[in-house]
Amino acid sequence: MEEYRGLLEKTILLQEKPIMMSLLIMSDGEEKTEVLIKDRYLSGYVFRLPENKYMIHIEGRRNKRNQLVAKHFEIMNPDEYIKIIGAPE
Repeated sequence: MEEYRGLLEKTILLQEKPIMMSLLIMSDGEEKTEVLIKDRYLSGYVFRLPENKYMIHIEGRRNKRNQLVAKHFEIMNPDEYIKIIGAPE
């Protein structure tokens, strides 16, 4: 699995039904990476996060479009807001 750490810059809803999929755009300062999330719970969770605030660690595999398909998701700099809404499991 490939690991990526970066700043969450933007979240985009790709489709809601039959499977909820969202796209995150993350930046590590040098390059931007697109992260595809295919989990309904996690997709809903990332839309509650403000953009350009949280550093995120994601593990997953690349697809044919060179997007990182997320398997594990972790917020690197949790604050009071994350304590209120909870961390993804």
